[in-house]
Amino acid sequence: MAIEATPATTGEWDKTHEPVVVAVDGSDRNRSAVAWAAHEAAAHGCGLVLVTALHDHVVPRPHFSHQTREREVLDMLARVRAETATLVDEALVETRAPAGAPVEVLLAEAEPARLVVVGKRGLGGFARVLVGSTSIALAGRSPIPVAVVPDGWEVTVHRERPVVLGVDPFKVGARSVDVAFRRARRLRVPVVAVHGWETPASYTWDAAAASAIDTEAHLEADRRFDEVLATWTERYPDVVLRPMRLHKHPASAVLEAAQDAQLVVLGRHAAGIFGGFAIGSVARAVLHYAETPVVVVPAVD
Repeated sequence: MAIEATPATTGEWDKTHEPVVVAVDGSDRNRSAVAWAAHEAAAHGCGLVLVTALHDHVVPRPHFSHQTREREVLDMLARVRAETATLVDEALVETRAPAGAPVEVLLAEAEPARLVVVGKRGLGGFARVLVGSTSIALAGRSPIPVAVVPDGWEVTVHRERPVVLGVDPFKVGARSVDVAFRRARRLRVPVVAVHGWETPASYTWDAAAASAIDTEAHLEADRRFDEVLATWTERYPDVVLRPMRLHKHPASAVLEAAQDAQLVVLGRHAAGIFGGFAIGSVARAVLHYAETPVVVVPAVD
């Protein structure tokens, strides 16, 4: 199978030579995340690092020795590495199985990387815990972008669909916006910039007050949204931009747009509507419910 992706001289990720890291567990469901990561590595002409956590507590196997478990993991990584050869030169693919908890292992691997990719569901290894805590913790702490790829995702089927960008007009993450526009330019697809607005719950007891507050705040948000889009349209005049304003919760707005997308891009801030998602945030909701790959991009300090 020939490599379909074309190496890009400039890409959406900040670093230029560092590899793409992907969490591997060897299950069939994990193949979507590995394939997505391999396509990214091929498109950017960089290396691919296949990582799993070698830790007795990740998958308890009391009747096997530590040496047996290590051998199984290394064999599994070798099989996955062979599968990626259809996309990435074997010389550019590395396998690693450091000891430690999944989040800490992936955070350590993220330091020299451009992107970390994890699966949304799966069986065993990383994916056994990636269903919730690991992917959320990683996306919330990683110094580089984190992509969460759902089971069954086919890159080639969705490559011509737009990139969805979640925008908080009151706290715009330039890095996440740049990622979305760069990717759209590279792939020659539109950017769908989404702004969702919902009346604050604390005012819903008074319909008149809620309506006035909602109108005023919504107008201000729309004004800022337009300003943000105007700035980035000037920087990327060759990218088709489709603004999408929805009077609903921001997470619901993003998820609605994501139904016809190849990727959702969200920024991560210390505070703000799309940031600080340790508890009950938009990003957490989108990561949980999206059936499209989601990239969480940390803001530049």
